[in-house]
Amino acid sequence: MREFVVRARQAPVDPAAFLASVGKEPHVEYLAQMFMDGMFVSKGHREDTVLTFTLERSPDYSRSLCIDGRTLGSLGGLTERALLETFADALKLGSGLGKEETIVTDSGIAVSTVSFERLVKDKAQTRPVYVLDKKGTDIREAVIDDDPVFVMTDHIPMPRKTFKSLRRQGVEGVSLGPAMLRTSQCLVLIHNELDRRGPF
Repeated sequence: MREFVVRARQAPVDPAAFLASVGKEPHVEYLAQMFMDGMFVSKGHREDTVLTFTLERSPDYSRSLCIDGRTLGSLGGLTERALLETFADALKLGSGLGKEETIVTDSGIAVSTVSFERLVKDKAQTRPVYVLDKKGTDIREAVIDDDPVFVMTDHIPMPRKTFKSLRRQGVEGVSLGPAMLRTSQCLVLIHNELDRRGPF
């Protein structure tokens, strides 16, 4: 499996505030682009991929929305608005969750009250984890182990202290080149690199 964990530091977990954030500073519309570019291919979706978005603007706990290609169900459409409403519905279903609880929507999205740090720490204990880093090893030269997890952020740069914490956990840095790209573009490039290495 390929997994991508995206930290959305300003994305609100309140469903109404989430939808009201389209086109504003949190730019939650980027999550819909990441979903499309990270999960879908021509005439279908990637069953070998898991996308996890961790939304952190919350009065209680962060919410992680996990979309697993193996269990992804029917969506209300593939327009940006439809995908964002699917996310908002998931957030509404998970609004009453206690700490580190999970609930799954009819469309197969798992909503969990787990922080980004805890999520990455748990994954790093059993799987190879990579963080996007301009100073990291070029992905064309990097050895990417089986069952990788790639950690990245949305349009807001990851704090330096987070990088240091990830490195202490053994997370390796990989670079996609000299240009600072949008997260949705990063997903496409990583998929392309792994697809070329096969098997697809």
